[in-house]
Amino acid sequence: MSLSDLGTYGILVTSIALSVQFLGMEFYIFNTREILGSDQAKRTTLVRDQLAFHGLAYLLFLPVFSILFFINILPWSLIVWFYILVIVEHLSLEISRFLTVIGRPVLASFLEFIRTGSWVAIAIAIGLQIPEYRSIQTIVVFWILGGLLSLLIGGKPLLQWDWSATLKTRPNLDWIRKGISVAMPFFVSMVALSTIYFSDRFIIQHFSGIEQVGLYTFHQSVAGLVSIGVMGIIVIISPKLVRAFLIRDMPQYTQELKTLAFSVISGSILISLFLILVFPYVVDFMKNPQFLETRSTFLVLLLGHIAQNLSFIPHYVLYARNFDRDLLWATLSGAVVNIGLNLLWIPKFGILGAAWATTAAFTVLLGGKFGLVKIRSKQPNWTPPASETDMERSHLT
Repeated sequence: MSLSDLGTYGILVTSIALSVQFLGMEFYIFNTREILGSDQAKRTTLVRDQLAFHGLAYLLFLPVFSILFFINILPWSLIVWFYILVIVEHLSLEISRFLTVIGRPVLASFLEFIRTGSWVAIAIAIGLQIPEYRSIQTIVVFWILGGLLSLLIGGKPLLQWDWSATLKTRPNLDWIRKGISVAMPFFVSMVALSTIYFSDRFIIQHFSGIEQVGLYTFHQSVAGLVSIGVMGIIVIISPKLVRAFLIRDMPQYTQELKTLAFSVISGSILISLFLILVFPYVVDFMKNPQFLETRSTFLVLLLGHIAQNLSFIPHYVLYARNFDRDLLWATLSGAVVNIGLNLLWIPKFGILGAAWATTAAFTVLLGGKFGLVKIRSKQPNWTPPASETDMERSHLT
C-alpha cells in the first residue's frame, strides 16, 4: 500500500479502537468481578444484563460516530464498512472477554488470533498476487470476516448455557446503573490510555500529513507486537490473580503475582529481541527506504511498549483491591503528558517526537502505578481480613 493509504488505514484503526471503547465503556471490568463471584445459574443473568447495557450504548453512540466523516477525519467511502466493522469488532471482543472470565482463556486467545491476525496472511497473499486488491477496502473486508468467524466460534459455548429462565425476566436496570458507576473510572482511564496510544496519529496528520501517519503507523504496529504478545499471557494469569485475592487465598495470590511479574518481564524481553532481529527483514519486504531511515522511531516505541507491559504488574495489584480511581489518576497523568509532549515535539521532530512522547507517557504510567502501590501498601486495608475458616485453622494450629 502507498504511505497515504497506510496513513488512512492507521486513522481508521484508531477510530475503530476509540469507538469500541465507547460502545463497551469498560463495563466488562465491573461484570468480571461479578461473574467470578457467582455460580453458573446467575452468570446467564449477568451476561444478559451486560448485553442489554451494550444495546443502550449502541443507540447512544453509533449516530455520534458519524462526526468522524463530517469533519473529514475519515473518507465517506468507508462509512458503511466502518459501522459494520465497529459492531463486529466490539461484539467479538466482548465474547473473548466472557470466555476468559468463565475459564476458557485458551479459546479466548485463539479467538483473538482469528479476529486480529488470522486474516492478515490471506489479505497479504491476495495483495501480492493481485495489486488492485492492495486497498483499504480489501483489508476491511477480511477484518470483518475474521471478526464474524470469531463470533461464530466464540458464541457456541455461551449458547450451550441454559438461558430459559433468564430470558423470561427483564434486565436489571438498577444493576446496570450500578455497573456504569463502577465502570466509569475504568472507562475514563481507558479513554486516557487510548489517548496515549492514538492521539499522536491525529496530531501527526494535522502537522505533517497523512503519509507521515502511514510511516508512523508501520513503526507503531511492529513495536506494538510486544504488548500484544504479553497481553496473551496476562489474560490467562490475571483472572486467577484476582480470584485468589477475592477468596482471600493470599499464598495463591502471591504465587500468581510472581508468575505474572516473571511472565511479563521475560515475555517483554524475548519478544523485543525477536522484533529487533526481524525488523530489517520486514523493512526489506516493504521495499520502502523510509522505513529503514526512521527505524529509531520503532526502537523508541519499543521502549514505550515495554514500559506499558511492566505497568500491568502494579495495575492488577491495585485492580484486585478495588483501587480503581488510583488507576484512573495514573492513566490520566500519562495522557496529559502524552498530549502535551505531542503538541510540543511533533511540530519540531515529526514522528520521532511522537515516539518519545508515547514512551514518556508510558513511563509516567509505570512510575505512577508503582508509586501508588507503595503508598497504598502502608495502609491497613491493603491485606484483606482473614475469613472465619482461616481464623479457625489458625486457632487449631
